[in-house]
Order: sequence, then C-alpha cells, then structure tokens
Amino acid sequence: MANAYLVAVYKKVIDQEKMQNYGADALPAMMANGAKKLLARGSNITQIEGIPPERAVIAEFESVEAAQKAYNSEDYQAALKKLDGGADRFLFVIEGA
Repeated sequence: MANAYLVAVYKKVIDQEKMQNYGADALPAMMANGAKKLLARGSNITQIEGIPPERAVIAEFESVEAAQKAYNSEDYQAALKKLDGGADRFLFVIEGA
C-alpha cells in the first residue's frame, strides 16, 4: 500500500492569532491520530511558477484512509474550530507513487 500525503495550502493567512492557536493543537492531533511524520511546514516558499501560497504543510500517512481518519478525529476537529476563518486555505490528500 502506498503512503499518502495530506497537503494544506494557505492562500492567505487572515488572523495570525487564530493560526497560532490552531497550529498549537493541529500537528499534535495529526501525529496522535496516525501521521507518520511531518515533511514540510512553513512560509519560506520559493516561487517557481504562478503565485506561491503564504504557507504550506505536508504530512505523511500510511494511506488515504488514515489521513481522512486523522482529519475527522475529535482532536483535530477541536483544533480546526480554533482556525475558524483565520485563513483562506485548501486541504487535500494525495496517494504516493
């Protein structure tokens, strides 16, 4: 079974305090609920094509199902409530090759 990667792309951070409150709990929640490791997280993004996002996060999971389970976990959903409008982002899971 191929690994899967949860990718969060933050087009715009709207409320830095909400981002900090969310971030304090989001990663521990993902790690506690199946994330194998954090591959990348931050705002130091080098543009190659198009408009780069303000921030991005990539976490590795055992499978797409494991990433979905972590996202839907009680711990992560509690962290997500702290973000509440603090960022314009999209999140997806992609299966590894």
